[in-house]
Amino acid sequence: MEDQAPKSEYVKSDSAAAEDAADSSVDQGRPLVEKVTATGVKKQEDDKKKKPRKKHNVWWIKATIISLVLAAFFSFLSELTASAEQIVVIILLLVFLIFASILFDAIGVAVTSCDITPITSMASRKIYGAKTALWLVKNSGTVSSICNDVIGDIFGIISGACSAAIVIKIVTTVGEDWQKWLSIVISAVVSAFTIGGKAFMKNIAISNSRDFVMFVARILAVFNKNERKIRKKNSKKAANPTSEEGK
Repeated sequence: MEDQAPKSEYVKSDSAAAEDAADSSVDQGRPLVEKVTATGVKKQEDDKKKKPRKKHNVWWIKATIISLVLAAFFSFLSELTASAEQIVVIILLLVFLIFASILFDAIGVAVTSCDITPITSMASRKIYGAKTALWLVKNSGTVSSICNDVIGDIFGIISGACSAAIVIKIVTTVGEDWQKWLSIVISAVVSAFTIGGKAFMKNIAISNSRDFVMFVARILAVFNKNERKIRKKNSKKAANPTSEEGK
């Protein structure tokens, strides 16, 4: 009996030690849990701060302003030509509007169908006009909207006004009996050339989209300072190939 009492005391002491160890481990783990929780909350707050704000789509406002300016300019130009006594001036303006409408429609199609990979490669090799072409392809939606919707619609409306002015000029010469037929014929001819030209150029723009985009980009690159530097540098390399190889 005397031997059993010490054993029970030992068992109690061992259980108490285990409870103390467990309590101490819990106490040690609490700061770690609190630290992890605080870190997670801070990370969520940082992510919320870093999250970019949604950009409002104001393209329709820009498109409206661009359309207003271009329409006012070409309407003024058509009024000047309509008031001119010679019908040749109005016909020349009408031909210009038809060809410009076809060209801008082809530009919009080429930009949307162009593969960006060869353009990126050309830009990395610092080829003249490649950076401008890369910008056009990256912003193909905006460029296509300007070329196809804004400019195309404006030129279509003004070409209709020029057609009406041509009919009026002819009627004053041949008589009002021909007004209806002249209006039908001229409107049909203008529509046929515009639609047929766009269909013809669309196939060319899709099959040769890269060359078409680069052609437009080289024209626009004239107004870019960095592109002009690239052109100047490339012209120097072409003029002195031996000196460049020596370097």
